[in-house]
Amino acid sequence: MATSLESRAAYFVFIAVLGMLTAVAPLSIDMYLPAMPGLARQFDVDAAYVQYSLSLFFVGLAAGQLTYGPLSDRYGRLPILYFGLSLYLLASIACALSDSVGMLIVSRAVQGFGAAAGPVMSRAIVRDRFHGSKAASVMSFVVMVMATAPLLAPIIGGLVLKLAAWQGIFWLLCFYSFLCLIALTVLLGESHAHERRTRDRSLGAQYLGYLSLLKRGPVALFLLCGGLMFGALFSYVAASSFVYIDQFGVDESLFGFYFGANVFAMLIGTATNGRLVMYFGYRALLGVAVLNTLVCSFVLLATTFSGFGGFWGVAIPLFFLLSTVGVAGANTVAGLLDMAPDAAGAASALFGVVQFSCGAIATWLVGLLGGDAAAMAIVMCLASAGSTLAYILLRLFTSASVDQA
Repeated sequence: MATSLESRAAYFVFIAVLGMLTAVAPLSIDMYLPAMPGLARQFDVDAAYVQYSLSLFFVGLAAGQLTYGPLSDRYGRLPILYFGLSLYLLASIACALSDSVGMLIVSRAVQGFGAAAGPVMSRAIVRDRFHGSKAASVMSFVVMVMATAPLLAPIIGGLVLKLAAWQGIFWLLCFYSFLCLIALTVLLGESHAHERRTRDRSLGAQYLGYLSLLKRGPVALFLLCGGLMFGALFSYVAASSFVYIDQFGVDESLFGFYFGANVFAMLIGTATNGRLVMYFGYRALLGVAVLNTLVCSFVLLATTFSGFGGFWGVAIPLFFLLSTVGVAGANTVAGLLDMAPDAAGAASALFGVVQFSCGAIATWLVGLLGGDAAAMAIVMCLASAGSTLAYILLRLFTSASVDQA
């Protein structure tokens, strides 16, 4: 009985630590959101320039994950986590000391590169220890723990702005990264044993291995399907503060509560997925997520351009749309890692690259189209339509593979 309780406690600690590490990126994104309209006014620049600081953060995330994957398959997960978190800490200090929007944008890009270690290593660690539907279930619970970050981050960011300047947000992120380094040292062991590490080819060949991964069955379709779903999410992230604060007049200190309602929808979705995936499988639930996002994005487009419902005409479709983004993420990762158990780090990194590249493009497009609710709805429709097409091709591909077998 004691052993069972100890194993359950160890499991919950494992989930909590991975969630904490994965939360570095969303905290860096969402705690910053309430400050964006004020930053545009302080630096006397157009809103699009401040949104570019978000786009460049996503570029850094994508580049970091592309870099870290093969390195972790060769040298282990922990060294990469130590490097990434240390770099993130230094870049957060640079963000806090920025005296121009240009310096802030560059510092955010470096911060994103460091933050990339958390999500890519967490996914790889899950695959080191679990596989198949169990990996999808564990990943759902990691995402659920991680999702408390965007639930609380805008609220915390709004409170910080009441008590201090925007720089206080980045000093708080410095403190969080320091706590992550402590948790990493005390609570998380190396999951990628020496005998399983890639040593039979050069590091350059490992990076070229990204191309070989794309040739493994429907890997590219999984990447496109999941990546575009996150493109829809990040179009919301980029526009949300301007939509709520500037367009609908929500106070900065209350913005986090409105933003958090949609994160709560994601929590419900990922928690439900963690249970249902054991019965229905990740491919079926990925389809449910994609269909829901497609329908809700076009409803949002209609209400935005017609003005129907005003604020609630935007808020309600967003709530239901975002409820299944986490479902798509967990099930996409499970499908990818099932196809590359021997290169979990590289596969995890490849997903991160596509995910945050789609995020960078989506946030850039939202800024280009005006940064308002209409721009957000248009980009969401484009992303969800592309994700749906990728899923349809994925099902056709897997059906054809089964028939040939």
